[in-house]
Amino acid sequence: MTNSLLFPEEKVKHRHWSPLVALVLACASFVPARAAQPWASAVEPDWPSVAGTYPAVGSLQSQEEDAILHWLQDTRTRADVDRVEVESHPDLDCFLNAIRSSWGASAYPTTKALLKQAKEDVKPVVTALKASFGRPRPHVTDPTLTPALPDDGSLSFPSKHAAEGDLFAAILIQLDPGDGVSLAEEGKLIGDDRAMAGVHWPSDVLAGQRLGQIFAAYWLGLPENAQMIQDASAEWNNPKKAKGPGAVDARASLQVDRFR
Repeated sequence: MTNSLLFPEEKVKHRHWSPLVALVLACASFVPARAAQPWASAVEPDWPSVAGTYPAVGSLQSQEEDAILHWLQDTRTRADVDRVEVESHPDLDCFLNAIRSSWGASAYPTTKALLKQAKEDVKPVVTALKASFGRPRPHVTDPTLTPALPDDGSLSFPSKHAAEGDLFAAILIQLDPGDGVSLAEEGKLIGDDRAMAGVHWPSDVLAGQRLGQIFAAYWLGLPENAQMIQDASAEWNNPKKAKGPGAVDARASLQVDRFR
């Protein structure tokens, strides 16, 4: 995994062995190198440069992506589909489950509002990029692919869910650094599972994850967000919300180990 100033270096590992890793080297020829980012910066990046680009139709990389999606389609289980359905609407509960918190999102109203605002702010960036790149969804390019989730009619590059996953994780790591590894894993899983579901090409996911991380650095540095971030931090400093020994991951039955 590429190190990031937003996530713990050398420590973050996927809870599953993702087939996206197989594309990292293949993608290197068409995804530009990302310059080091400050922890938080109010200087707005050039979003098309952050997203990079995707493999040309018919290229070796695009054939590799198509092969990976066919493999995922042929091997995904009912548990995989159940998991991606839960993750189709990323929210605070996804991350609370990942850190085995015994508290639900209702106990963190300001944090919930913070993530909602971040989602609203990143949406126009992703929407503009999708319109600019105009990449069709996998099953549109290859009709032999059958996605596990309904087609929402939007374009494919970059993945909005992947961006939200890493964006939410980065924000929550600021509030709960002690659970940084688990939060980062969950953020990555939300993105990776978009390829598992067959609704995105792997390079869509990689671009979305990169976008989410860099958008987080930008967004966390905006002065208008400072007070809400401070208020949300107070919710995580409440000792009454410490995870107890009986905390249970509500999605434990949906986690799979076949990619570890």
